[in-house]
Amino acid sequence: MTYDQLLTLEAIIKTGSFKSASEYLAKTQPSLSQAIKKLEEEYQIVLFDRDSYRASLTKTGEIFYRKAVGAIETFRELETFAKELSKENESEINISLDAICPLEKLSPIFEDFFQPHITTSLNLNIDLLEGLKNRILNKEVDFAIGSMFKDVEEFEYSKLLQIEMIPVIATKHCESFDETLSIYRRIPQIILTSSANNSNKDIVGSFAGAKHWHTSDIFMKEQLITNGLGWGRLPIHQVEDKIKQGKLVEIENVKEIPKFNVNMYLIKNKTQVLGPTAKRLWEFISQTYAK
Repeated sequence: MTYDQLLTLEAIIKTGSFKSASEYLAKTQPSLSQAIKKLEEEYQIVLFDRDSYRASLTKTGEIFYRKAVGAIETFRELETFAKELSKENESEINISLDAICPLEKLSPIFEDFFQPHITTSLNLNIDLLEGLKNRILNKEVDFAIGSMFKDVEEFEYSKLLQIEMIPVIATKHCESFDETLSIYRRIPQIILTSSANNSNKDIVGSFAGAKHWHTSDIFMKEQLITNGLGWGRLPIHQVEDKIKQGKLVEIENVKEIPKFNVNMYLIKNKTQVLGPTAKRLWEFISQTYAK
């Protein structure tokens, strides 16, 4: 039995067919069939029902695969560990930050960590939603800091902090404030959307019945709201000074437009191999927020 045979088995089951698995693994279909055949012959078992249209496991195959899942995961962990051991200290680390993440809370952490790591540069990207998710999936960054993507099994998370998102509107609209929803339907709700091609504009927190304007820049969103062109939710750390200055007002009297909290996590692709410095930074940030 080989690791390659187990990966082949996993790919066939996850993709649903030998053909799809061959595309996923970038291998020929006959080579996958041969790998499974050798595995079956070695242990005198039948893993797949060849009579069905799709690749379906036999009862024996189901039992075997349940055991194989643990072995595959152990192999992957060992493979990642071996790659990490072979890596030298990186010359740069790439991190993607969610646009709502409070950089002022991370700056002291970065300063403390990189002071002794003078030969390693830090590249920070600001991303939103699918843009952040795609960077992690495509391994364009070592890791990211953002909210959880519940639809992605490939990600590993470590919880950091919580951000309060509050609905705000320009002070000049105060005269129109009431407990009805009329003003919030007349004035556009400014919504953040990703610049990624597959961006979904059905964002959590959108207000039914309101006109919606979209921007992929959180500071543009703040400016639009401050200048009275719309209303929307922004991180409290971003707008508290403008509220104190009287430029913005928190919307507090409309139950249909509540404030809410967003959890921020360290996020990485489970198959991403971190170099020793990036791994230490991940652990340093995790431990700082665990205190």
